Amino acid sequence: MTKKQYHTPSDDDSSEPFLSPLFMTYPSTTPRGAELRYEGMARWAHQYWQQQSLGGTPLTLWASENCGGHLAQSRIKSGRKLKGKARYMGFTALDCPVVVPIGDYRVPARSAILAEAIGAFQFSFEDEHGAFNVLYVSAHFRDEDTSVVAIALVESPHLDSWAAFETHCNNAARYLERRQDVFIIGGTNPYFKPTVAWEDVILPNELKDDLRDDMEAFFTEGVGIYKQLNLSPFRKILLVGPPGTGKTMLCAALAKLAIQQRRVVVYVSGADEDGASFHKIHHALNVVANANQPVLMIVEEIDVYLHKDDKAQILNVLDGLESPNNPKGALLLATTNYPEVIDERIAKRPGRMDRILIIPTIQNAAQAAEMLSRYMGPQWQDAHRSVVPALVGQTGAFVREVALYARMLAAHERQTSVSLAQLEQSIESLSNQMSTGDDMLPRRKIGFGNSNQNGKGF
Repeated sequence: MTKKQYHTPSDDDSSEPFLSPLFMTYPSTTPRGAELRYEGMARWAHQYWQQQSLGGTPLTLWASENCGGHLAQSRIKSGRKLKGKARYMGFTALDCPVVVPIGDYRVPARSAILAEAIGAFQFSFEDEHGAFNVLYVSAHFRDEDTSVVAIALVESPHLDSWAAFETHCNNAARYLERRQDVFIIGGTNPYFKPTVAWEDVILPNELKDDLRDDMEAFFTEGVGIYKQLNLSPFRKILLVGPPGTGKTMLCAALAKLAIQQRRVVVYVSGADEDGASFHKIHHALNVVANANQPVLMIVEEIDVYLHKDDKAQILNVLDGLESPNNPKGALLLATTNYPEVIDERIAKRPGRMDRILIIPTIQNAAQAAEMLSRYMGPQWQDAHRSVVPALVGQTGAFVREVALYARMLAAHERQTSVSLAQLEQSIESLSNQMSTGDDMLPRRKIGFGNSNQNGKGF
């Protein structure tokens, strides 16, 4: 969070009244004389500390927002051992005039669970010298901003114990239950159930087998090899190819396979208002590191995350300096349409990407025929094979649009089957469209779940 300096009026400046933190609002530019949210929180906390005689003079510290959340508070039990021979003994929710407690919930399975929350709490601890307390307050930074700011009052002799407790809270909040869908970071929905079967991906069998074998070998044998070499078990695979060749479908199919193998799948999405930002990848890495389960992490169109200010941080992740050290293993599957956008150091420096696989356009007539018949569905006829040579060298997205447009032409003409002429007309129309430089497909948001399958977005 960026701290800003604001004018504080002098005693004779009465042009604007002082606003109590309880009733004030926080526009994007704080008015003169207005108190920042965390200043009101800290002032109240110190007053409460003194009134209740909670201890000596405390430090005022920035704190993790997870300490006030329901997940951490429900998962960290009273009596939990901490660093410095301390134990966590529980918490008490407090009435705080500058914070209105508000919670959130998730639906990870059939039942909803409480998750994030804001409020004021007194955390109690014990060590060899006796009992001690930490006073904690969290709130949304502004009325129009849901990001959370949190502070804690901690006596300096107990700083190590509090730091250990914060770590437990972060781990508890980020813990991923093994489930039958994909955990999303940064998307408009928290989860997505992948529905693409491995058999539905029409690509060269050698490529599919190679990629699947690589993933299986890493989780079954490779994790142990990484540990023997004193390396974090973090493998990175980059899929490269022009738009429409099937990278997104391949990611969805691999996600489904990983879930079937009882692995956790984490997807970094740029589909929300924050777009593609490094803090999403950083958050995902923290989640992966604390999962304590084998994790497949997917980042589509990784090139859009490589902003000038973030590139060095991402390179550190790829180099291993900030790689997630998940003892059960983490596999990063990234994609890009435009490898030339990625710094050449990513592609050419060993270790930054363990493997780079090219996802090609349609290679032969057999693959083209299989793909066309799949998209034509019940409208497929042997006579349609005559257009197959025109599809070699095209992308899977092109074949899909050819089939859909031809079927729409037949429906518009009230015909129950697609004629060869309609199929040829579809190919000619889309080829002409491409030759003019127009995009044949609607722009999509980042994410293999944005197809809105089963009524759900990704």
